[in-house]
Amino acid sequence: MEQIIYKKEENKVFIKELHQRVNQYFNSNSISKKGNYLSYTKAIFFFGIIFTSYSAIWFSDTLFSLFLAYGLSGVFSIFLALNVAHDAAHDTFSNNKKINNLFLYTFDLLGASGYMWKLKHVHSHHVHVNIPAMDADISQGKIIRLFNKSVFWSIHKYQHIYMPFIYLFYTLNWLLYRDFKDHFQNCVSGKPNLIHSKKSLLILFAGKILYIFFWIILPMILIPFSWYQFILGFIFMQFCASITVTTVLASAHVGEFAQFPEPNKKGEMPYSWALHQILTTTDFATSNPFITHLYGGFNHHVVHHLFPSINHIHYPVLTDILKNTCDEYDVPYQRNPSLWSAIKSHWNLLRIRSKNNIPPQILEI
Repeated sequence: MEQIIYKKEENKVFIKELHQRVNQYFNSNSISKKGNYLSYTKAIFFFGIIFTSYSAIWFSDTLFSLFLAYGLSGVFSIFLALNVAHDAAHDTFSNNKKINNLFLYTFDLLGASGYMWKLKHVHSHHVHVNIPAMDADISQGKIIRLFNKSVFWSIHKYQHIYMPFIYLFYTLNWLLYRDFKDHFQNCVSGKPNLIHSKKSLLILFAGKILYIFFWIILPMILIPFSWYQFILGFIFMQFCASITVTTVLASAHVGEFAQFPEPNKKGEMPYSWALHQILTTTDFATSNPFITHLYGGFNHHVVHHLFPSINHIHYPVLTDILKNTCDEYDVPYQRNPSLWSAIKSHWNLLRIRSKNNIPPQILEI
């Protein structure tokens, strides 16, 4: 199914009031909804950390310091992507579209395709969030079972045990397989019948080659460690990056109380667009500014889905507005108090789906 139809707003007063309060915040404070000095300062900081950790590889004199440098590079690569490239993909890093397009290449510098990320994330995930077979971000192989209606395989009985280990290979799979597979498909949910340009293919290959050259081959040539130690260090880097990114991605949409609404045969969804975003998205650790800044506001994920054209530095204030408005109009708002509780919630979902014929968890509306 290529097109879906959301219902008309169930609670027009709620959504109108929410938008009015959000707009009032920006208007009364005379501030832009895009990035400002804080987001630019964070960008400089995270680019600086990546440069420093990469430089540390060249000055490593022990295997421990080499692995430490690779590990920190992996963790902060994700923080850089979430704080800069993710905002650029939504055209919120800057008011200037050319600057946003430039910083979207941050993904390519980190081994991923910015072009494919924007296609899948903006045009698939945000439009079809948590809709099975349509949301590219939660579309996984048969090895994992997230949806109640998915085919149950005997291996799924152990998915809550083996999936945390498989998650370690998330970015390595992205680097070596996922982007290529996606690029050679001609359809992304929300963008059917795609024809990718030769330029996008060239950038895809160039980005991957340069990434591997600078992180493996060049150090291997010039730094006195064994070749296999660089390979192991790079794999350790990918493990650290994978842990960092999968914790936040799993925490936002696939917890134990996650909903996965599906359209009927006519393509009609059971909820309006706004309520769909609220019911399928979960916040976590919103009172923790440290996590908010590291993860680029990803923990304030509900307002991100409701207002994707607003930069993440404004999310803490907007989340307070959202929570108050939801309370006033008796609209459900899901959140986990900490990152750990959000991770545990995802593990609980894996455990729940490891049993066959379990009815879906539905929130009362």
